[in-house]
Amino acid sequence: MQNTSIKILLSEIKNLTPKIKKVDLIENHIGSNIIDLITFKPKRFIMAKVCDDTNSIIENQEMIFNIKVIKHYPNFYNRRLPYKIGALFNDQKVSLIFFSKFTGYLRKVYPENQNLFIRGSIELYKKNYQISHPEIINSNSLVNNKVFLKVIYKQRKNLKSSDIHSLILDACKTIPELNEWNHNLFKFYKDIPSFRESIINIHNPKREDDLSDSSLNIIRLAYDEIFSYQLSLAILRNNLKKLRSNSFKLNPNKIIDYVKGLLPFSLTEDQEKASLEIIEDIKKEKRTLRLLQGDVGSGKTIVAAITAFYVLKTGFQVAILVPTELLAKQHYKLFNKIFHKENINLDILLSSSLNKKKIKQKLYCGETNLVIGTHALLQDDVLFNNLSYAIIDEQHRFGVEQRIKLRKKGNKVDMLLLTATPIPRTMMLTVLGDISASTIHKKPFNSKINTILKNEDNINQVISFLNKRIYLGEKVFWVCPKIEDENLNSSASIEKRFSLLNKIYSKSAMLHGKMTSKDKSKVLEDFRAGNINLIVSTVVIEVGIDIPDANIIVIDNANVFGLAQIHQLRGRVGRGEKEGTCILLYQSNPTDLALERLAILKNSQNGFEIAEKDLELRGSGELMGTKQYGAEDFKFFNYESHFKLAQIAIDEAREIVESDPLLKGKRGDLLINLLKIFKKTDATNLLAAG
Repeated sequence: MQNTSIKILLSEIKNLTPKIKKVDLIENHIGSNIIDLITFKPKRFIMAKVCDDTNSIIENQEMIFNIKVIKHYPNFYNRRLPYKIGALFNDQKVSLIFFSKFTGYLRKVYPENQNLFIRGSIELYKKNYQISHPEIINSNSLVNNKVFLKVIYKQRKNLKSSDIHSLILDACKTIPELNEWNHNLFKFYKDIPSFRESIINIHNPKREDDLSDSSLNIIRLAYDEIFSYQLSLAILRNNLKKLRSNSFKLNPNKIIDYVKGLLPFSLTEDQEKASLEIIEDIKKEKRTLRLLQGDVGSGKTIVAAITAFYVLKTGFQVAILVPTELLAKQHYKLFNKIFHKENINLDILLSSSLNKKKIKQKLYCGETNLVIGTHALLQDDVLFNNLSYAIIDEQHRFGVEQRIKLRKKGNKVDMLLLTATPIPRTMMLTVLGDISASTIHKKPFNSKINTILKNEDNINQVISFLNKRIYLGEKVFWVCPKIEDENLNSSASIEKRFSLLNKIYSKSAMLHGKMTSKDKSKVLEDFRAGNINLIVSTVVIEVGIDIPDANIIVIDNANVFGLAQIHQLRGRVGRGEKEGTCILLYQSNPTDLALERLAILKNSQNGFEIAEKDLELRGSGELMGTKQYGAEDFKFFNYESHFKLAQIAIDEAREIVESDPLLKGKRGDLLINLLKIFKKTDATNLLAAG
């Protein structure tokens, strides 16, 4: 009888036999369950064909050669010469060349008169064949004695790719032959392998394209992944439709007019429209889940404040979840400024808060009406008295389960998601499902940012320009893509740039994610006060940092950033009265595509336009890869290559939820297996609850 149970896949890796070593390393790197192990996608694989005879030799191409070792020629007397081993391949002389100080091991691994399989690139040197630094190959690793395949995984210190592969192959032996859950996929693609076959094929490939996005193995797994994602979204949306909201009777227009009177500036037409749309949604009997998207500096936070005030005036609590402590403190300061004369008790909860116990007690008893916080809000011991409205800022930083966790802290919680990354409509359904959206197009201030492209060979011109502007009292952000230098040829790490710039600008400082919250806050306060005039930073400044008199930003190695991210970073300047300047410093010898992409930023300041053009130019590989659109971290699904699969999955998920919302039918158990395999616990929990 076939084993069709998925329990083995959901069990822990440490239950595999024989007992495995380095369990902690594997769990930290890959995950704790067998399903994590078998769905750990290889990065790539190396393929080399066995060369049968001298007529089949292809110069400078890696091949497998069956050679006989004849004689060693050590380099004892002249270390500048290479160590050479004489060998024969089909009676043709071949020299094996090693450029190394450490050659003592070679006699042992290349014994004379021994036949060996080696992998290497052969070349003709002074009319003789030679192979530099060949690799000895175990003949058992050859497929049909004709092809060598080596699967490469992302490894880490003390956990080699070969160890990972060996463990995964052992785990693959435990995969049951699961009953098929797919229907629609087979209408569009023929000869699709089973889930089990696909997994085995990617870890033990037989053909050069077995890991390509167009291979049937990857198409199968990509569809399973996007289908499980869309099915879970459909179940969540269906569940949401059944849930009731709290009762709100206040007039939305009166509340909006009242808050307008508290503000030191006028609302834009888009801000008023979005505020009204969201409040009207909150007033409905059905529970609200809405997205508010707007360009950098478009005033989304003010809309969030207006809608929060509406709920607060009805007597309920409001929670605002943000990804960083810097942003939480900034929001807290803004909300205090707007509502300081209102009868609203406002608090802030951070992992670094010293009085957490008191804050939690005030939330529980209802003394605090509005709380702004980071992930600390999601802790199990954070309890509310009557939470009715949750706002999640920079929503792409939080997963679906985190949103659900916050929502469960109240009885009938409406939810608003904020994003400053405009989402092209062509991606909206795939990434977020069928969600209602409000959009702010126009900014409340007429910001102007002059964007300049500069090759890093001209960095001295950039420094000269900054010298003049800093002398006039201006402030500068210099953003680098990383903290430490992993590439000896690169100078775009914070450490290297700061060592250069600090010699020129004594009033400079570093800012990055490894610093404590206290230290980051101190740097920013010194920057605001003018004690520092240049910050060398990572993208930690990307989210919500508002310093109106900082008008210059240099983005180092700009060609490695996504356009949406550069646009976000650029939005940190030009927020005051003066025009902003953004210098995109790109690497030497850029590709035509890199320059074309950066030119989009030079010619446009409209985030929606930039997102659409980037999608046209590059597809969505970069967009999804940077997680800027709230999508989960797909292992197999690639939006650019698999858009058709997403459309099939959306339609199939909708059909299933309409006909069998609780998955109680014949196919239900199989679909629940799919959800469990791809860890859609939020959806399976809702099904279990009915």
